[in-house]
Amino acid sequence: MKKIALLLALILMLTPVLVACDSNEDDTSREAPTASNETVDTGYSLDQLPELDFQKEKFGMFIDKGGANYLISEEETGDLVGDAVFQRNLAIEEKYNLEFNMVEAEVNQPSAEIRNFILADDKTYHMYVNVQHNSMPSMILDGYFVDWNEFEHLDYTKPYWNSRIARDINFGGKVYTMAGDLNLSTYNSTNCVMFNKNLFDDLGIDYPYQDVYDYTWTIDKFISIVKQGYSDLNGNTEVDYEGDRFGFSGWAPEMNTAIYIGMGGKPVINDENNMPVLNLNNERTIKIFDKILEVFDNKNAFINSKVYNIDKNMRNEGRILMDDSFVYFLSINRDSEFEFGVVPYPMLDEEQGEYNSRAANIAHLCYVPTTNTQLEETGIILEAMSIESYNNVRPVYYDVTLSLKEAPDEETLDMVDIILASSSYMYEGFLGPGTVTTMVNAQTNTFASWYAGNEAPFRKQIEEMVEFYGA
Repeated sequence: MKKIALLLALILMLTPVLVACDSNEDDTSREAPTASNETVDTGYSLDQLPELDFQKEKFGMFIDKGGANYLISEEETGDLVGDAVFQRNLAIEEKYNLEFNMVEAEVNQPSAEIRNFILADDKTYHMYVNVQHNSMPSMILDGYFVDWNEFEHLDYTKPYWNSRIARDINFGGKVYTMAGDLNLSTYNSTNCVMFNKNLFDDLGIDYPYQDVYDYTWTIDKFISIVKQGYSDLNGNTEVDYEGDRFGFSGWAPEMNTAIYIGMGGKPVINDENNMPVLNLNNERTIKIFDKILEVFDNKNAFINSKVYNIDKNMRNEGRILMDDSFVYFLSINRDSEFEFGVVPYPMLDEEQGEYNSRAANIAHLCYVPTTNTQLEETGIILEAMSIESYNNVRPVYYDVTLSLKEAPDEETLDMVDIILASSSYMYEGFLGPGTVTTMVNAQTNTFASWYAGNEAPFRKQIEEMVEFYGA
């Protein structure tokens, strides 16, 4: 039963991408990654790309501080992932007769520096890598970046690119930002629900794997588990995060958006003309907020908007049944005294039909500036880097960074495949995580008044987007 359900899910994931689909009927997703303990002929080779001689010129990338782990590797050190990145870069340099000039910014989220480079017509960098928020959407609207459809030899619908980005945060059939296997940090930043198997066993709760396989993993089933998790461990008859056990918790700025996206929340969608429209003031949004409030009702769950990592400390102490996490925490928790499982965020209902796993706005996306005068060459090189990463870096990442070679069970491998294949992005600026925290703290769905106070600026921003993407 489990294998049949998984096979059907993966068949859907492998359906060719239709970037311009209506968002309500769009089953677009990326091909499920393959763990390296499976032997698969990917069918992708650099030989499929045109010959190119870069004549020893430098190919420049300017990269957000902290976002260079899967791009920059100066030498082999014995670190398996770093060495795989080094070998990939070397292979590209040798094949195309170029020299990489990859520079890591001295600050996090260097949007101001990127803007200044472009305004100064500085052609040092062929590509910039930065987080999707923090001025990058406005810089797209300012016309600073190239539409990836201009790259003749780059196909962002292939499985080594995350084509869901084109669906979620690009409009009008134009694609101004993309990510994929050339920089696997976007995998790291994919939200998931981690659960403590020891506590599940102690409380007699079945692991939710079968529900995930059967596409019956819904918010109501999630809530029923959350309600079984609370316990006044310190016996002070008060609900407190320092001494009690909770059914669910997480860092509010990450968790709030993850649970909203998981239930199919999307503040901006494409209309019939593939133009952006607001998608907030509707029955689904109100129901999503009602369900979020139900998750945190009666203090069964703890929303951490206080101090970063409080919830992680609770996890390490065995005081959380389930908690918000990122995929890369699989390896961090490998040596824990507790055994953890992982599942995607739940759907609103079974009619939703697909999981949506939030790719955090800290994920590092790629932007090609209008100052780049070598677009054909850039497309070939980025495609080649992605193919090499898909074939030779991603498998090592799976085994080493995610520790899946030492995964405790087959289900963990399956869940990671489903989570990464369902990665989803949210256009920033229309729904901040603080909105959810305010409602949870008040235990009241104040969406109607919140939307009334924000509708005018939201619509103005949509008008600007339509004007740009429709030009």
